Amino acid sequence: MDHDLLEEVLSCPTLPSLPAVALEVIELTRDVNVEMDKLAATIQNDQGLSAKVLKTVNSSYYGLRKKCGTIKQAIVVLGLSTVKSLTLGFSLVSSIDLKDKQGFDHNEYWRRGLFTGVASRSIAKVGCPDYQDEAFLGGLLQDVGMVALFETLGDRYVRILEQTGGDHRKLAGFELAEFELQHTDIGAMMATRWKLPEELIQPVKYHERPSAGPSGDMGLLVKAVGLGNIVADALTSDDSQAIMRRYYKRAKEWFNFTDEQADTIFKEVTSGTKEMAKLFDVDPGVLPDTDQLVKDARDQAMRLAIESPSASSGSDGLDDLILDSPKFDQDTGLLNNIAFEAVLNRSFDQAVATNDPLTLVRVSFERETSETPRRPLEQRKLVSGATAMLRKHFGDSGGFIARLDTESFAALVPSSSRVVVTRTAESFRTEFEQACSDWQISGRTSVGIAYYDHTTSGVYQRVEQLNAAAARAMKASAQSGGNCIKVFTPKKAA
Repeated sequence: MDHDLLEEVLSCPTLPSLPAVALEVIELTRDVNVEMDKLAATIQNDQGLSAKVLKTVNSSYYGLRKKCGTIKQAIVVLGLSTVKSLTLGFSLVSSIDLKDKQGFDHNEYWRRGLFTGVASRSIAKVGCPDYQDEAFLGGLLQDVGMVALFETLGDRYVRILEQTGGDHRKLAGFELAEFELQHTDIGAMMATRWKLPEELIQPVKYHERPSAGPSGDMGLLVKAVGLGNIVADALTSDDSQAIMRRYYKRAKEWFNFTDEQADTIFKEVTSGTKEMAKLFDVDPGVLPDTDQLVKDARDQAMRLAIESPSASSGSDGLDDLILDSPKFDQDTGLLNNIAFEAVLNRSFDQAVATNDPLTLVRVSFERETSETPRRPLEQRKLVSGATAMLRKHFGDSGGFIARLDTESFAALVPSSSRVVVTRTAESFRTEFEQACSDWQISGRTSVGIAYYDHTTSGVYQRVEQLNAAAARAMKASAQSGGNCIKVFTPKKAA
C-alpha cells in the first residue's frame, strides 16, 4: 500500500463530510437506551432532512398501513435502526455532490448505490432480518472510496475509470496497479473517520470479497451487501446472464436461498429502486426488465443442462473455488498458493475427463543480483503491476491467476490451445518488461509453460507432473537469461 498517497487522499480538504445532524445522530445512537424524544428532536432540527425521512417511511416502499406524522412516531413504528439509516443515507447523498464535475458520473454512481442498497435490504430481510437497514445503507455507501480518490487524484482517477470500460468489477484491479490503493479500503477508512458503526464499515471494506470478511452475523450482513452488489452488476452489465449464474450460486451458498427465493428478491429490486430514486433525487434511467432477465437465466440454465450435463459441475464448480474465496493473497486479491493448488487439481481432473486442453503458465521475477534486496516501493510496483497485467492478459480468456510467493505468479487457462496461451504470455511479458523499464525496476522475467492436450494426455498422468513441467520450463527461462518464454514439450509416451 502506498502510505504517502493514502495520507494524501485522507487529508484532501474537499473530501465529503457528514452534516452536524448526522454526526449527532451517530453519537446518540451509540447508546442503546437513547431517549426517543431527544433523537427525534435532533433530526427535526433539520427540517429538510426530517421531511425526507417522513416522506420515505410513508412511501409504498415501507408499506405502512397508517402514516407517521412525526419522527418520533416513525421511530416507534419502524424502529430506531430504520430512522437512523435513512437519516445517514440522506445526509450522505447531500454531502457527496459531484454533479458539476467532469469525468465522474454522479448519477450513475448513486444509481448503482441504490440498486445495491435496495437489493441488499431485500436479501437481508430473508437472510439476516436484524440487519435490513444496515444492509441498505451499506449498499448505498459501498463505493464512497471512489469519491475520495476522484476528489484527490482528479484526471488520474478518471483515466482509471475509463480503462474499466464501465465494468465496475475491473475497477479494484486497475486501482491497485496504478495507485497501490483500492476504493474499498479508502471507503472503510473514511467510514471509520466518520465514526460510523462497524455494521457499516465492514460492508464497505468487504463488499467485493464478502467471504474474506468477518464471520457470524456481521459476515451475513457483509454477504447481503456483496450479493446486492452482484445484483447491481447484473442490472447494469451487457452480459447479465453470466452474472445471474453467479447470483444464484452465491444466493444458495451464502444464504441457502432456493432459486424461487432468489427470483423473488431479484424481481423486487427495480420497483424498489424506482421508488427510492424519487426520494433520493436520483435518475434511475431505463430500468431493466427483471422478469425477463430471470426467464432468460432459467432458459439458459436449462439449455446448458441439456447440451452439456457436466457443465454445472465443471467450470462453474471451479468458480466456487475462486469467486469470493477466503483463500486470497492479501496484497493482490489474487488466489493464494493453497487455493490455486485446489483449482489446478480440479481443472486437471476435468481436462482428463473431457479431453479439453489445459495450459499452465508460471512466472517469476529474478533480481540482477540476489544479494541486493528490492526497495519496498520497487517491490510494491512490481507486484501491483504484475497483478494488473496478468489480469489484463489472462483474465478475459477465463484464466485463473495466483500469487504463489513473493515474486512468483501463475496463470491456469482451460479450453484454450497452447499456441494461443503462449501468444498471450508473450504479450504479457513484453508489456511487463517495458513497464519495469519505465519504473526503473531491474531484473528479469522468466516464464515457463506446460500444457495438457491430446498430444500429451499419455504423458501427464498426474497433475503434479504438469506442475513440475511448468516449473522446469520457468527455470530454463531463467537459466537462459530471463525475459523469454520456455514451453516444456515432453517426449511422447511409448
